[in-house]
Amino acid sequence: MHAPVSTGPGNSDLIKDSSTIDISELGVRLRLRGQIVPGQIVNVFLNSHPEQCRVVWTSPAGVTNQLIAGLEFIRPLPDL
Repeated sequence: MHAPVSTGPGNSDLIKDSSTIDISELGVRLRLRGQIVPGQIVNVFLNSHPEQCRVVWTSPAGVTNQLIAGLEFIRPLPDL
């Protein structure tokens, strides 16, 4: 699922090249082309609705300039 990530206030800095690998009520694992760091608070747009998350970890995704990132939802998602 396509899941843009906003890293700036007011959703000004948007990483559009981002997609979910897996998702649960507590967090999401993403593949993205952009820069985020552990501890950073970001918004992930799931079905056009922003969900505030904390970046827990990041790891390079092979030889591309992509990252794999684990994010924790600030508020767990209901009904997932």
